[in-house]
Amino acid sequence: MRRVAVCWLLVAAAACSGGGNASASDLSRQGEPRSSRVTDYASLAASLRAAGASVRPGAKVDQPFFPVSGRLIEVHGEDVQVFEFADAAAAKAQAAPISPTGTTIGTTKVQWIGPPHFYRKDRLLVLYVGDSERVLKALETVLGPQFAGR
Repeated sequence: MRRVAVCWLLVAAAACSGGGNASASDLSRQGEPRSSRVTDYASLAASLRAAGASVRPGAKVDQPFFPVSGRLIEVHGEDVQVFEFADAAAAKAQAAPISPTGTTIGTTKVQWIGPPHFYRKDRLLVLYVGDSERVLKALETVLGPQFAGR
């Protein structure tokens, strides 16, 4: 009887979540944001793919206001810059001087070719300069809302 009750609980939970085909592992992750698994460039790429985005790795990229080199990642055909720091505290420290609009970083006023969008997750700072709704939605799905930008 106990086994039947547990199975019924899982079936009921799956039905309540809107999907009748949820597995027990899906249910145990329910409420856990997808973005919690993003900790580096590789996990970002994997999470974007899992969210349905087309992703291709890119070349090295440098920005004068970050002390580390980054890598490009192409998301739905658009370049996104990914900067990986030693730890989350270092990424947070580098994000601190970025203005809410993303147009000033410390004492540097930046003239972007499109609207900037900055995201921070764990030890990553991610910069997308553009206005593709598909790219913005993919980034927000795996990284959460932008912390700076327009």
